[in-house]
Amino acid sequence: MQHELVKSNIPKLTVCARGQMDKSVMGALSPLHYHDELELLPIYTGRLHCVIDGKDHVAESGEVIFINSRVPHSTYANEPTKYGLLQFRETDFLDTEILKILKYSARFNHLASESVQILNIDGLFDTLCEILTEADRRDEAYDFYVRAGIFRILGILYRAGVLSNAEQLWASKDVQRVVGALSYINSSYYEDITLEDISGKLGFDPSYFCRVFKAATGATFTEYLNFVRVCKAETLLARSKDSILEISEKVGFSSPSYFNRIFKKYHNTSPRHYRTAKYIAISKGEKEY
Repeated sequence: MQHELVKSNIPKLTVCARGQMDKSVMGALSPLHYHDELELLPIYTGRLHCVIDGKDHVAESGEVIFINSRVPHSTYANEPTKYGLLQFRETDFLDTEILKILKYSARFNHLASESVQILNIDGLFDTLCEILTEADRRDEAYDFYVRAGIFRILGILYRAGVLSNAEQLWASKDVQRVVGALSYINSSYYEDITLEDISGKLGFDPSYFCRVFKAATGATFTEYLNFVRVCKAETLLARSKDSILEISEKVGFSSPSYFNRIFKKYHNTSPRHYRTAKYIAISKGEKEY
């Protein structure tokens, strides 16, 4: 299975947007793969099949396939089919101040969301078509239109309950109780942080802190800490020449074997394979992110 490193084709944005309105396709379209981005596939004509865990999900003309991040999937068509593609990371479009605290908890929260959905929500298909048309035509200031369209897409998905709104998460009383812990983990993930240390900093009894933290994040303290460390390791694996051992130490793991095991839990592949995975570029010169 291939880990797809998505290429951005929109200047100043970490977004891949491709309309295929002038091209009919049939047969196997993409082999089994996964990526860190959310994916939306609007179907213009025909029927597109998305296979996840051996189950076939079929979308028809006017519908949209939503695929969550890090979900292994493949696609195919048994008839001439026209479709579009939008891939982006939700956290790139969240409010900066909120994102500082909730960036990783929002990502973790989406891991529990449905892997794939066939959507027929008012406004979604048309908005996707507008985004992809702008991306294909590349008229003046088209990147602004794409950015605005993605914000509208997020609004539609939040209202429909497909995604959890980070601002609503921020307003949660449970989250407010552990904001200090989330902030501390985000900035000090590489240190030897213990449950006793962090609960003491907040003035909580350790057992009480565990209950509140799980209610706020959906994860235990250790699960969340390891998830943040894995997220930090992603960047080092992609952008640095450090060894796997050096990276595991830099992000706070006690051993490379433990790092490998936790990393594979969230990526379905090893850190080494993650680093060497290749994405078939849409066109030369596109920016990898």
